[in-house]
Amino acid sequence: MMNPLEDKLREALRRKAVPEGFSGRVLARTRELAEPKFWDRLNAFLARPALRWAAIGLCLVIAGSVAYRGRQERQRREGEMARVQVRQALRIASLKLNEARRKVQDINRGTPQSRL
Repeated sequence: MMNPLEDKLREALRRKAVPEGFSGRVLARTRELAEPKFWDRLNAFLARPALRWAAIGLCLVIAGSVAYRGRQERQRREGEMARVQVRQALRIASLKLNEARRKVQDINRGTPQSRL
């Protein structure tokens, strides 16, 4: 007498006939999965010399634009720093001139107005 579990196991592991069209479906699915990836398509696209040079030119233009923009930004920051420094220098010069004017006024108050 066999155990019901063994019967179920034997039935599950028994060879069965392959359904009709099974191999065709498997091959179709493998073709779908084997579609070219992005880099494969890009390489195929750039295989033509004219397109390759166009892509290289575009990359150079982009790189040049980024470098130019960076240079402009750096110059803007340097100009901003120079503006701050000029303002600071003008404040200092103004303070020194006011101090010198005050000293001259103090000197003029202590001496006769005119010797002529």
